[in-house]
Amino acid sequence: MKLVDDNAIGAALRACVRCGACMQVCPVYRQGRREELVARGKLAILRGLQQGDLEPDARAAALLSRCLLCGRCNANCPNQVPAREAFRAARAGLASRADQGPAAALERLLIAETLPHPHRLELLARAAEAARPLAGLALPVLSGLRLRLPSLAMAANLPTPGGAPFHQQAPAELAGPAGAPRLGLFVGCVANYLQPGQARTAMRLLALDATVVLLPQTCCGLPAISAGLEETARQLAAANLEHWRQARVDKLVTFCGSCAYALRHELPRLTPGRDADHLAASVLDISQVLAEHPRRLAGLGQEVGPVAVHDPCHLRLDLGVSEEPRAMLRAAGVELVEMAGADACCGGGGLFALRHPELSQDIFAPRREALLQSGAKVLATSCSGCQLQWRAGLSGARPVLHPLELIAPPPA
Repeated sequence: MKLVDDNAIGAALRACVRCGACMQVCPVYRQGRREELVARGKLAILRGLQQGDLEPDARAAALLSRCLLCGRCNANCPNQVPAREAFRAARAGLASRADQGPAAALERLLIAETLPHPHRLELLARAAEAARPLAGLALPVLSGLRLRLPSLAMAANLPTPGGAPFHQQAPAELAGPAGAPRLGLFVGCVANYLQPGQARTAMRLLALDATVVLLPQTCCGLPAISAGLEETARQLAAANLEHWRQARVDKLVTFCGSCAYALRHELPRLTPGRDADHLAASVLDISQVLAEHPRRLAGLGQEVGPVAVHDPCHLRLDLGVSEEPRAMLRAAGVELVEMAGADACCGGGGLFALRHPELSQDIFAPRREALLQSGAKVLATSCSGCQLQWRAGLSGARPVLHPLELIAPPPA
């Protein structure tokens, strides 16, 4: 079977010696304990597809979709097998086939026809808001419909839109001190359409020490990559790169862990070239910037009681960012408590929670227990997808906030 990136699959198949190290770290395998759930088993499926022993049908696509793309197998493999890249390539190859069922086809159509079009994204956000009352009435906390209708359940946990999208209400540039560096701000879809308050806080805090440029932007492309829609992801990356090519910024800052990963690692893959490499190398999570100026944050923390911080997979594993969000919050005076497994996957995984809701919640269950045992009154995490997963899993037991929501910027 010819796939989109046979080189990635071939490299993984050649490198894997089937040692089983991935079995020790895979969140999905820990729940199901079946070979097809772990990287080694999925690579065997890819080998069968490549050799023609397996059919590239809906069953193969379903098996390969049971992966969070969290990157733990890559990070812990003694032979450095690029398993995540192989699974991404296989999804892209299978996504073009029409035999995966109507739900998968609808998912791909929705992503391909909305992500590249900001106006449609805004309409989608408003539609999700309209569905919220229905979701709340139809899906009580203990209802099994939360697992059978995951899209509706997710709508119930979406943040309430805060008026017009941030890009329509914010200045294109916010001046900082004379001679300060210029930082481009990547807001991301969730903050732009549903949580503009996060973006507003980010812009004001960054402007304490830098001139902040609100770059024109579209989606980072990660949902399209997760769905196997490589062409859509490539279009999004190319549009973003074209927007930013002449931006004259020193660094590109974002406050969503998944967006940071996509801009750092996927942008140069999708749009290879010097400009993309240069831009990707400049990407920072906002905590990496703010933690360097602790005095600016002193006294700005919200008094909400003890806070536990969750580390998104993409932020910790792919960008090496873990201590910085905690340092940022401590500098602001926020009380922190340790939570067991703070860096464990929450089971969100982008589209994974929609495709496999029961498995997703099984993976999340230990995280809920760890939070409740920590004594924390609030859970803070900086990935928009992780926030949705925690809200759905906690069902109101604790507030789930972005770390920026625990810091109040000084008056403008």
